Amino acid sequence: MPPETKAPNENELARFGYRQELNRELGWFSSFALSFSIVAVTTGLFATYGAGLQTAGPAFIWTWPIVGVGQFLLAMVFAKLSRRIPLSGSAYQWTRELGGSNLAWWAGWLMIIQVTAGLAAVCYALASYALPAIGITASSSNVVIATSLILFSIALINHSGVKTTSVVNNVMVVAEIVVILVVGFLLLVLAIIHKTNSLHFLFTHPGHPHGAAFLGPLAASSLMAAWTITGFEGAANLAEETKLPEKRVPFAILSSEVFSVVIGFLILLGFTLAIPSLDAATQDAVPFAYIMNHHFPHLFTTIVMFIIVAEIYACALANSAMLMRMVWAMARDRQLPGSGWLSRISARKVPANSLWLMTVLTALCAWWAKLVMVIAGISGIAAYITYVMVVGCALLGSSHHQVSKSRIVPRALATITLIWILICLGALTIPETTRTNVKAMLVLGLVGLGFWLLTRKSRGLLGSGSAKMESFEVLE
Repeated sequence: MPPETKAPNENELARFGYRQELNRELGWFSSFALSFSIVAVTTGLFATYGAGLQTAGPAFIWTWPIVGVGQFLLAMVFAKLSRRIPLSGSAYQWTRELGGSNLAWWAGWLMIIQVTAGLAAVCYALASYALPAIGITASSSNVVIATSLILFSIALINHSGVKTTSVVNNVMVVAEIVVILVVGFLLLVLAIIHKTNSLHFLFTHPGHPHGAAFLGPLAASSLMAAWTITGFEGAANLAEETKLPEKRVPFAILSSEVFSVVIGFLILLGFTLAIPSLDAATQDAVPFAYIMNHHFPHLFTTIVMFIIVAEIYACALANSAMLMRMVWAMARDRQLPGSGWLSRISARKVPANSLWLMTVLTALCAWWAKLVMVIAGISGIAAYITYVMVVGCALLGSSHHQVSKSRIVPRALATITLIWILICLGALTIPETTRTNVKAMLVLGLVGLGFWLLTRKSRGLLGSGSAKMESFEVLE
């Protein structure tokens, strides 16, 4: 089909040297819901709320909006990049456009590590919560087996096509938003009516240092938000399956970040103000359930916890969808070993080979780590290193593409965002408790170095624009 007769989205792909291979079926809400599911605000809070209370007391909740503002800067950078470079592969494609193929390879590799480890952590956590609920002991081996089964069930849904994935995810996101808003609002009202705690309680940190000495615990507690408020760029990985991606993907990135911060803070306010006993909440393995059981009938708490588990499943589903497209985007550029096989598209227009390979590797990741905090820690470090690379390229790089010669991200925005991300990265890597995660990242970096050396020739062969299209025709 001559370029002038193609649909606008196909013309945009052709300018970057690609063909339309996937189905464009995602609308406004589906794009938003995918990013919102990957952020998984209730999943993150559910897993880390107790640690926040232990680290800095009720006052820790104020780190959430602070981190939220910093992450909004990052979301603005991603929104601007996704508007001008609406391609599957997000960080890989953005870095390739602004920093060249070698740096892009590392951004893509780190993003694959990020999502693989994150997906393993989410499914591991889901298995840990679900097994006791159905009467099965949550032993290490049982949790890992259940994690693998969850991963393969998610792969089956994703294999059915992006439409099926989006419908399932949309339903779960709507249920989560409605339930969490209702619960957060009810807890606020009940806490005020019953005078469970005063507003002053939200600024206390009993058992912790006062004055400037409290800044350390408060900074440590901010990691809860830094781990949770990530992944809002997930919609960009499905840009080639989104209608009008130059409008809808940036909207999804910004709205999912803002909505997650607002909803998350409502949850924190409601649950914290409604704490019946701070000592009991701090010591309870599941403080959210403890607080709800005090104020609501047990059946209501059970239903809410079921919705939270469903949201964790939706998070895993969206992460899996993001991961296979990341691998596929690099494979079609011949950037990975076995790229010819990994870049194949199934009859349902999904990168099925990439999907199933990464499902197996994610299961192996869970078997290897067998500790959700280690897997999540690896994911967090890989994410923020990738963010540094992307924002650094947005600040210092120049576009190689004819439609993007002007600066995509304002220099002031990129500079402030880069400083913010470097602070977050330091918080994730400097403390003594992160040493295991850092060592694991070094091992994965060495593995990446081996793959990078194997793919040097293809990086030299494939450029951008028409040269890339000609290379694909030769390779195919």
